[in-house]
Amino acid sequence: MKILTPENPEVLSAVVMKDGEIIARTEEDGVLYPQYSIMKSLISLLIGRLCGEGQLTPKTTVRQLLHTGAAAISDLTLDDLMTMRSGINYRLLFDDRKNYDDYLKVCCEAAVTPLGEGQEHQTFFYNNACAYLAGRMAEAEDGDPLDKQIVNYLFSPLGITEYEFEYDPQGHVFGASGLKLKTEDVAKLGYGIMTNKICSKGWLNAATKPRVTTPERIPYGYFFWVLADGNFYMSGKWGQKCFVLPQYHAVIAVNSDMKGRDSSNSYIIRKLLPLLNEA
Repeated sequence: MKILTPENPEVLSAVVMKDGEIIARTEEDGVLYPQYSIMKSLISLLIGRLCGEGQLTPKTTVRQLLHTGAAAISDLTLDDLMTMRSGINYRLLFDDRKNYDDYLKVCCEAAVTPLGEGQEHQTFFYNNACAYLAGRMAEAEDGDPLDKQIVNYLFSPLGITEYEFEYDPQGHVFGASGLKLKTEDVAKLGYGIMTNKICSKGWLNAATKPRVTTPERIPYGYFFWVLADGNFYMSGKWGQKCFVLPQYHAVIAVNSDMKGRDSSNSYIIRKLLPLLNEA
């Protein structure tokens, strides 16, 4: 196994996994790193499990599962939420979780931009409210809290035993973010997704289908960023990445602290991807 020395001190930890084995990594540190929006992809996996069991569909609305009354968000579907096409017209991002005592109430008070003439969907607008609502819907349908679902259906099958969750004031996991994991366990998640151990092939195809164009010009599926040739990745702010690369039967996970310009994609492509050709 190759020990990596990142060229950029903002890269905190990196793991390259091929055929289920780690072939390169930075020195093992055992640190649980904040994964930020990588959590959104896990919400997609929980939704996929419930869809596979016939309990939900992408057309299930917020109104059907949550007590949102006449709120504008009530008619939003899981498809709207998971593609960031909710039409909620102001950003509710990570720091907002500390600003409100009741995040669901804030979501219910949000305005939703009406569709224009001939417009089938809203445009992409990145918003933590989407993943928070989708997570609350998964919780309402399953009956178990999100943390229990994530541990039972995603972590335990992969032997992931160290983790931390963040909760809202009502005790719900903040489904848009707030998860801490070791980098090697992020890689395990990616490999479990790719090999259909924690995600059905049908949902993987649905979740990683390009569904909307983003300002970054990287297609977006159901809380996954989509690359060419069947590859995709999970992403969190400040350079948290998990590239899933079926063409190599490999996963690359990186945790970073890039509060300025996020160059983690470039680091993965330039420095880590070539290691797969050497293996």
